[in-house]
Amino acid sequence: MNEFFESIICSDFIDFIKKVNELPRDQGHNWVYRGHQKACWDLKTSLERECERFGISGDEAFRREYNMIREFQRRLHQYVTSIPNQDSIDEWMALMQHYGAPTRLLDFTYSPYVANYFAFEKAESGVVAVWAVDIDWVEKKFKSEDKFRHLNPTYEKYQNYREPKAFLSLFLSNLDNKFILTVNPFRLNDRLAYQQGVFLAPATLRVGFMENLYALISSRDDYIPVKKFTIKVGNKGKIRNKALQTLHSMNINRISLFPGLIGFAESFKVGLMTVHDAHIVMDGGNQMPLEKLWQKLADSTSD
Repeated sequence: MNEFFESIICSDFIDFIKKVNELPRDQGHNWVYRGHQKACWDLKTSLERECERFGISGDEAFRREYNMIREFQRRLHQYVTSIPNQDSIDEWMALMQHYGAPTRLLDFTYSPYVANYFAFEKAESGVVAVWAVDIDWVEKKFKSEDKFRHLNPTYEKYQNYREPKAFLSLFLSNLDNKFILTVNPFRLNDRLAYQQGVFLAPATLRVGFMENLYALISSRDDYIPVKKFTIKVGNKGKIRNKALQTLHSMNINRISLFPGLIGFAESFKVGLMTVHDAHIVMDGGNQMPLEKLWQKLADSTSD
C-alpha cells in the first residue's frame, strides 16, 4: 500500500493551528481529527488492534464482532437502565466504544484543539501526530464510485434517518466492500457531545482501517484528503507542556472532555503541571514552609 496521505511538520502548537487553518474550508470540505501520542502509529480501530494481538483475521474477525455485540446486548441491562433498540447496531457499537470494548469504530473529533490535547496528553518524548481526514471529500468520492453507486440510497437513509437496516447494509452485509464512512448514532453519549466527536468506520474487517481508506482514494486524484501533522514533544517536554497549558486555558482538559468523577480524577495527571503548581500558601507575607503546610490545613479544618 503506497503512502496516500500528506505529512506536514509543525514546530509547535501555534504552528499546528496555523497550518490546520490553511486546509481547504470552502463548500465540499469538512475535516475531522484524531490525535496520536506516537507519530509512528497508523490509524487502527481497537477491534483491529485486539485481533492482531490474538492472531484473529479474516472472516473470523466478523464472527467475533457479532458475538461480542450479542453478548453486550444480552447483559447491558445489568449495568444501565437506558438501553438502545436492539436493531440500532451503530448505537450499540458506540456504547461499547464508550465503555472500552473493542469495536470497528475509530474516534475522531471536529476540533483540532481536542485532537491536539489527546496527542500530547500522554506523550513522553519523541513526536506526536494529529491525523486529519476530509470527510466531505470522502463521502463525495464514495457516492461517485461506480461500484458503490447502488449504495447511495442506503447511505442517504442512514445519514438522514439513522435507519438500522441501512447501517447493516453499509457495514455488515457485504464483506468485500472497502471504504470508510462517518458513523454518528442518533443518540449521543456525553463524551461524544463534549469532545465534538464522530466515528469513522471501515466497511470490512478483512483488511485494516488504513487499507479501507486507501481503497477509496484513487491515485488519479490530485487532491490529498488525508493529512498527518507531526509535532515534536520537545526537550524535557517543553513544546508539549506549552501546548497543554494553552489548551487548559481554553478549558480543554480531562474535566471538560470526560465529565464525571473519573475525568476529574484523571485530570490531575496533566493538572500536576498545568494547574497545581500555581497555588502558593502564604503565611505572614512569606511562602509557607513545606513542613508546615499540612499542619496549617489541619488547623483550618478544626476551627
